[in-house]
Amino acid sequence: MQLGKIHYFEKVETNQHREFINAQNHCILCSNVLELRHVRVDEEKEIKEEAHCPQCDLRTRAKTYSVQ
Repeated sequence: MQLGKIHYFEKVETNQHREFINAQNHCILCSNVLELRHVRVDEEKEIKEEAHCPQCDLRTRAKTYSVQ
């Protein structure tokens, strides 16, 4: 089974794992690689992450992580 080369830090061993990584890293409309923006909010002790497609200008996800 050939999984191919992907730009990711984990070792991909199954097609299901590869599909998940591709879905998280590529635009659902045009398949372009998503850009991630990270903003640190010191007063709230959070890091805000936003993924968007530079080609479609579509925001695909926004998450907030607590840093404590």
